[in-house]
Amino acid sequence: MPDFAVLSQIQGKIKAGPAKKMVEGTNGQLLRHRHRIKTEKDGKATVFIKDGSEIRLFADTELIVGAKKSRNSRWMRYRLVLLSGSFWGHFVREKNPVEISGGSMRLQVSDASIRFSKKKTGTDISVLNGTVRVFNKSSFVKLHGGQRLYQIQKNDFMPQKVSIIPNQLKLSLEPSEPVFQGDKTIELNLNLQVVRYGSDRAVERPGPVHLRANYYNLEIPDSIRLNTDGNAKAKIKVAPPNSEDRTFEGSVTFHAIMDQQGFDDVRDGTFKVKFRNL
Repeated sequence: MPDFAVLSQIQGKIKAGPAKKMVEGTNGQLLRHRHRIKTEKDGKATVFIKDGSEIRLFADTELIVGAKKSRNSRWMRYRLVLLSGSFWGHFVREKNPVEISGGSMRLQVSDASIRFSKKKTGTDISVLNGTVRVFNKSSFVKLHGGQRLYQIQKNDFMPQKVSIIPNQLKLSLEPSEPVFQGDKTIELNLNLQVVRYGSDRAVERPGPVHLRANYYNLEIPDSIRLNTDGNAKAKIKVAPPNSEDRTFEGSVTFHAIMDQQGFDDVRDGTFKVKFRNL
């Protein structure tokens, strides 16, 4: 079975590789069937899967990655086992759902983003967007974007335990309609705030944020931290697209996630910026 995933964006200490032969993880390290990734108490890492899915492992987490090939090898089915800890994941598969198990739960995920945690108090799953099928020993439930299950045990009747994810990370950028002038770099001011979902009421939740964007010519700070008011400000530098780039359509989407376990109550933040040329 060839490698199908790669380690990236490592912070702190992590280990990766076959269970009996794990080595210190490095950016660009390839992962194969049944390889493990283990983050230490200061460690975090991103795993990119070949199909475009992305997983962000938080500290104190151990995950097994696996892939099953069909007999005629026309498709792959990816399987993840969360042994301990917590991750955020964005899964793009449509035909064959990714199977994830952890604690007392089994998930089938296609085209969805989730936060998933396995703790002594039970298993948490938050669906940030898309739809996820969730099974435990005694029940089944379909979770939709904005819904979560909190501290679930293996015999809980899950349909009675579904609740709404109460908070959201809100992004805004100034200037909101930036203009490229020749080959000059633009500086954007990013504002992040945790709010009560559906209102703009600030929620006091300090913690680290991981920022992603679907554009290559920009400089994003490595780490952003919300203060005790649940607020942070950051600067982003954006350069115009390369002159031979025919694919850039003028807009960039920024996507922020809480970059630590214990934030299954906070929805991701997204903000789309349209750039104009002079």
